[in-house]
Amino acid sequence: MEELGTTIKQIRQAKGLTQKEVYAGIVSRSFATRLENGDHDITATKLFDILERLGVTANEFRFIQNDYRPDDGENLRSQVMLAYDQQNFPQLSHLAQRYGQSKNPAERRMATIAAVLLTAYSHRHATLTPDMERLWQQIMYTKSWTLQEIRMGPILMALIGFKDATIPETIRKMHQSCDRYVSESADPFHVMDLRLSFDLVALQVLLSHKDYDQAREFKTELMGGHLEHLTSEGNLTLQLCLCIWTWFFGDSSTADQQANLLRQLKVARIDPGIHAILASWQQEAKRYHLELDNKG
Repeated sequence: MEELGTTIKQIRQAKGLTQKEVYAGIVSRSFATRLENGDHDITATKLFDILERLGVTANEFRFIQNDYRPDDGENLRSQVMLAYDQQNFPQLSHLAQRYGQSKNPAERRMATIAAVLLTAYSHRHATLTPDMERLWQQIMYTKSWTLQEIRMGPILMALIGFKDATIPETIRKMHQSCDRYVSESADPFHVMDLRLSFDLVALQVLLSHKDYDQAREFKTELMGGHLEHLTSEGNLTLQLCLCIWTWFFGDSSTADQQANLLRQLKVARIDPGIHAILASWQQEAKRYHLELDNKG
């Protein structure tokens, strides 16, 4: 990974900007020269001011600094979440086994996440491994969630099935954490999409636990927040949630129509996962209503 100043110089020159255009009012010209030569450090405040002048975010800067490649942990996270979105359990198993003993903490963490998803969504009975337990502790007992924990929200809900934890409390913590990052005017980190991904898992967990009263009330949570900021993928997740909810607590024929529309959508990344989720919960809803009829 290049020196901080070297990367700043690379971006500045690639954009055709002079030192004066980038550094004026932030640092002196002599300081800027030493910085670009790798001979000086800089405070975070001044660095962010420089990045704003350059027109790059902190994440993009790290990406460029790493020779236009994501770091190993982020690259593996993308692979794990793609396999999860596509319900590709063999790939999740491969990633969990390949990186489970890695000496790189980021790789081992993502291998643990792959193992959690594999265990939870392939319906295998298992107890928590030490790595899974550590992951639970790290996320659950963090007082205030930042984006890293928010992105782990669906993983946390998957772990709920193995822990004595209060689901509504976890849902509330997730939603409160998301609220800090989104407002009526902006959602710069696409937090609402992350929240809906979490809510999709949360709804399935509630239904799997046969907590039907809370699942019925959960629609209010689904429709909360600033839905106007959802991307097309976030809206798709919302419609998937509403379809499942409607199968259980609304008009089944309406949910069938919603499901047919969702099945016709071609979204390469998550298409297999959508079909698997719809097929599973349509059958579960039928069993739920059959049980209600037998009790009646």
